[in-house]
Amino acid sequence: MCSHLLTAVRLAGSVPTMKVLGIMWEQNSTAALLVDGRVIASVSQERFSRIKNDERYPKEAIEYCLREGGVTSQELDAVACIGFEWDPSYMLTGHYSRFSIADCLREQNVYWHPLFYGRKNSVRHYLDVFKDKVDVAQYPGPKMWRQAITFLKKDHRHKRKSARERDAYFQEFRRNTLVKHLGIDPQKITFIDHSTGHAMYAYFASPIRQDALVFTADAWGDGVNASVSVVRGGVFRRIAADSDFRLARLYRYITLILGMKPNEHEYKVMGLAAYAKEKYFQQPLMLFRGMQKVDGLRFKTVKRPTDMYFYFKDKLEGVRFDALAGALQKYAEEIILTWFKNAMNRTGIQNITFAGGVAMNVKANMLINRMPGVKHFFVNPTPDDASQAIGAAMAFLYNDCMLHTRDPRKHIKPLSDAYLGPAIENADIEILLKKHARAGKYRITKKARYPYVAGLLARGKVIGRASGRSEFGARSLGNRSIIADPRNADVVAIINEKVKNRDFWMPFAPSILEHRATDYLIGYKKGGAPYMTIGFETTARGAKDLRAGLHSADKTCRPQVIPLGQNPAYESLISAFEKLTGVGGVLNTSFNLHGEPIVQTAADALRVFELSDLDALLLNDTLIEKK
Repeated sequence: MCSHLLTAVRLAGSVPTMKVLGIMWEQNSTAALLVDGRVIASVSQERFSRIKNDERYPKEAIEYCLREGGVTSQELDAVACIGFEWDPSYMLTGHYSRFSIADCLREQNVYWHPLFYGRKNSVRHYLDVFKDKVDVAQYPGPKMWRQAITFLKKDHRHKRKSARERDAYFQEFRRNTLVKHLGIDPQKITFIDHSTGHAMYAYFASPIRQDALVFTADAWGDGVNASVSVVRGGVFRRIAADSDFRLARLYRYITLILGMKPNEHEYKVMGLAAYAKEKYFQQPLMLFRGMQKVDGLRFKTVKRPTDMYFYFKDKLEGVRFDALAGALQKYAEEIILTWFKNAMNRTGIQNITFAGGVAMNVKANMLINRMPGVKHFFVNPTPDDASQAIGAAMAFLYNDCMLHTRDPRKHIKPLSDAYLGPAIENADIEILLKKHARAGKYRITKKARYPYVAGLLARGKVIGRASGRSEFGARSLGNRSIIADPRNADVVAIINEKVKNRDFWMPFAPSILEHRATDYLIGYKKGGAPYMTIGFETTARGAKDLRAGLHSADKTCRPQVIPLGQNPAYESLISAFEKLTGVGGVLNTSFNLHGEPIVQTAADALRVFELSDLDALLLNDTLIEKK
């Protein structure tokens, strides 16, 4: 920790301005800037590189955050990085961003199978298996990367480095990269363990400031991949932790067995699960139940196969794809709900927050939200690893508060919204139109009126909206969204075939004005679902008005319920649509082509507009219609 560097500038009874940069450098590398405990900016590297799930050093993301905050690197009080156990092999090979499904299968068959079932001394190094993927040209450059590769391969051949030595080596590698990029004092750089980052983000980014239970669950971590903490008076106390929680890894391997890309398409398996009939998936469900079960606040492994991928691939041969998805989702819901229920019974606490990759499962979150005894349940935007940049900075601030006996709830501010990325400026739009909007190609309306845009939606038009600051994370929340009339079931096929090229079974989502939420959603609690992180069953009115934004199999949805004043321009557009149609919501899906990151700039938006069959594009208040 570098809190000692701050002590000298503290005055009795006062706290100086704190500027903390948070960094997640791994899957979907991300940066965040907190000033005086408030998140000023956060964005993932993929939005600049245009490479989905880009795991490379988030150089452009870091530079944007500093620019947005008006902070120079020399003015930073601390840089907090997630992760102690960090191996750069995945970054070097583009494991998350550039691997195809065929590459993922090659990884299992050529690398992992010999490791688990062959002669250990004959196993090839990961970077040799994927030497065709290795990229040493990426930041911080060939010299540093080649030194890292030499270290990794020497360690592989001689097996003489302890885990502690490896961790220390790659902490120093990251520290040197930051010093090279930012020119900062290396003493300002600190490292935060993975589970702690998730826990801090889960609680402090939420609006909950009462005593709470905080859960984290994901595939891997720094020795912990599932935890339960009690927060009382803003102070954390971890009451349970596991290092071998298997659900997230199981979900990953079943995703690959189903022919989809692990670490990316798990949401597709969840979407597919609703089509399965429970009576047909009992055999795989019993197999999953026989692997691991809940034991109080921890998890007890019943069956420990040599390797999960090959074990389940063999055992599940011949099981229907939908039954497999249904059994997996059912098992996930059972094990998560039992775990949460046990913690609530033990502590008596009714306020809950949740983060980690497992918290992306909106169907499980739906069931948690409606559990008896749950008073407040909140899942922040993008609770997966992209949020770890914010979590790292919050963890640093929390440790600093503990060091100086201050209430962290007063010094770490909750998110007021998720609009933390770069803004689209009107000047950028003007330049873009002069360059690309050839005479006769488009109908352009500056200062377009919301009733007119709402009228286009009501007539079945599909519109891309890129306005203001972009959303942080995986969900479009109106500012980088494709929107349409949610009453029109035909629009689903139109968007799937002509714009998104999505799998036919995957649902879209609605954006709903909060004053209409109880008309449409069963069990909605005020202020509890602004970020598309919790699922809901729908009322009869919701099933009618929002039909295109619901899951076609079970009529559930993962809504963005917009609190009054959170996004005034988007609210005004939906209000105009409500006045015209009586429907207080629109269909909302992310503004991108399939397999690409969400659009960031006006130029990104215009490119997707031109390559797709979108009818219109709204850039801030400039409306561009195809003739």
